[in-house]
Amino acid sequence: MNKRSDKVLDEWLVLRAQDGDKRSLALLVKRWHKKLIAYAYHKTSNMEEAKDIVQDSWQAIVKQVYILQDPAKFRVWAYRIVNNKAVSRIREKQKERKVNIGMELEQTEVEPEMDFGPVRKAVQQLPDKERTILTLFYQNDYTIKEIAEILSISQGTVKSRLFYARKKVKEIYNQQMS
Repeated sequence: MNKRSDKVLDEWLVLRAQDGDKRSLALLVKRWHKKLIAYAYHKTSNMEEAKDIVQDSWQAIVKQVYILQDPAKFRVWAYRIVNNKAVSRIREKQKERKVNIGMELEQTEVEPEMDFGPVRKAVQQLPDKERTILTLFYQNDYTIKEIAEILSISQGTVKSRLFYARKKVKEIYNQQMS
């Protein structure tokens, strides 16, 4: 399927789900679950956390799909929900860390580092805001306008962050290669 027919199918599935068709809702979940997990993983760098966030997001999506006014915006709307849940979870974790300062921390099992290419390693070193925009733009093929909607920022801010993120990736990459 091409991008246009995917959007039309999603729109149709949302309309059917809004009419109470559970199979259409299940198909939406099947079509989007892995993509949403990948996005949540890029936000958290923790697969279990990403799965939890997406599970929470699906609960919200299922409850609120009936009030989505523009079914063509499902993709952006779903990513925004995941983004907001991930940001909330990250903030909660940061608060927990602040509370635990000075306390003895339990040792956690560290996953072995995956063998990423030099560019991916460079992207991983970016601040979250820039990494998120690169991920949405290059990996998930969102437009600048869609990214602005997902992140609730202006298109100019998206363009600026995208420009500086590319520049930083290039600098980090060149440092790694020298």
